[in-house]
Amino acid sequence: MKRRKFLGATSSSIVSHWTLSHLACGQAKELSDRALNSLESAENELSGPPAGPWRRLFLDSTVVEQQRGLSRVFHAAEKHPMNPVIVADRPWEGRSAIIGPYVYGTVVRESSKFRMWYQILFQGNHVGYAESRDGIVWHKPDLTIIRHADWQSTNLVVSAFAPEVSGGGHCHNPSVIRRPNESDPNRRYALYGFDGKVGHPRVAFSADGLNWRYPSEGEQQPLFKSSDVVNFFYDPYQDRYFSTWKTRNRRGRAVGIASSRDGTHWHKPIDAPVFVADDHDPDATQVYGMPVFPYQGLYIGLPWIYRARYFRFGDYSVDKLHEAQADSPRTMETQLAWSWDLVNWTRPQSRAQFIPLGGKDQWDRGMIVTARAPVMVDDKLYFYYGGTDKVHDEKQVRASIGLATLRLDGFCSMSTAGTEEGWLITRREPFREPAVIINARTKPGGSITADILDRKNRVVHGFSREACQAFSGDDTRHQLRWQSPAFDSIQDDYKIRFWLRDAELFSYLPQSLDPNQPDLARFQTTGP
Repeated sequence: MKRRKFLGATSSSIVSHWTLSHLACGQAKELSDRALNSLESAENELSGPPAGPWRRLFLDSTVVEQQRGLSRVFHAAEKHPMNPVIVADRPWEGRSAIIGPYVYGTVVRESSKFRMWYQILFQGNHVGYAESRDGIVWHKPDLTIIRHADWQSTNLVVSAFAPEVSGGGHCHNPSVIRRPNESDPNRRYALYGFDGKVGHPRVAFSADGLNWRYPSEGEQQPLFKSSDVVNFFYDPYQDRYFSTWKTRNRRGRAVGIASSRDGTHWHKPIDAPVFVADDHDPDATQVYGMPVFPYQGLYIGLPWIYRARYFRFGDYSVDKLHEAQADSPRTMETQLAWSWDLVNWTRPQSRAQFIPLGGKDQWDRGMIVTARAPVMVDDKLYFYYGGTDKVHDEKQVRASIGLATLRLDGFCSMSTAGTEEGWLITRREPFREPAVIINARTKPGGSITADILDRKNRVVHGFSREACQAFSGDDTRHQLRWQSPAFDSIQDDYKIRFWLRDAELFSYLPQSLDPNQPDLARFQTTGP
């Protein structure tokens, strides 16, 4: 696998000669290397290099040794003013319990376009397909892959109307993954999801992301045992595939983890929940599912928090389940979680909504679920989500797809509480150049400066805050420097003391880190 570059190609450098017309007329062709490389580049921008260095996010409690006068502030994604960006406008997009499209699905940026695979319920499960040039205005192409009744063309790529077209499989909550090390051109894409007909997760493969084929052995051989909600992703840090799957504990629905080296043979390192409602959650709290994506050395989770009470005694039954939740809100919201190892998870203690439910009479006031990962667009992260106008288990719930955006690395920041100046000291780092990239924002008159410190917190000669070129404004990639261009002599490692006045610091990354020293250890096999 190629090493990733720090914040590689941006949207302006991604070019494609692969056009929508080739696909719309049914001429499914092998993608060009340029298109495939652009998809890998876009995904790499999120994850960062497999072995680092990664931008230091303040989700990670190890990056700050000391701080004073600052607060750790979590930020919600902002809903786009043009929401919803995709609505039900095709006759096959719902006449069921849920009417309309939602994700439960996948959005990727490939070459000069966005591609979306989304969920439809109508006499079974269906995977709809849409494309966009800007991620806001979407087009549902007329494909001839799936035909049904009077519809000679649809935008469906896997469908309960004609499961034989894709080898007999059905797909609920589609996770589409580009397989980075696959040599077989017909298996460059994988479509994972839950097959309700056979009762377990399955995988289909494709050369173009449109024409899918389920291996016949998957009908009898499950990838692993699970309930009906599964979310899959590829992990470049371990060169593995992972899935979160719906299970349960005493509080109700919960999330487990499964792993695979090749994407087809799976195992569960723990056949039990790894993410559950805890003592900071209200009584009526379950975890319905959780997409996960690698991000700058961490794993970011988007848990779907279901506000419903679970039954307290006896064996499981659907009647008991419905009785227990009858007097609960039954809304579903998206929160934020993160982990270094996919087993031990952390959430903000406030349990705030990451994509807030809509207010009264709004289209997304009932439930919110999300695509499996965001898309990076310039200096923002695009989170696509499915929203509904009613709560879980209501009849005739209307669904649509919306967009919420977040600043790059904007999950949380170290921020000043008022006009008083605050500071923080970072962990020791073996950087060889007196420079650091910061993602920061100041108010008018605010500023950020920094000292470089030795391991005893003494200012290194020539690199005090007075010698630092102060930052003010709003920038996701500002290089903070000092008057001296180089160290007099290289020490083993250094710390940085950031001084903030009316400012927010979202992330930082020291420059010229020693390549012979690995980034923070991820999976230690021995203790101290």
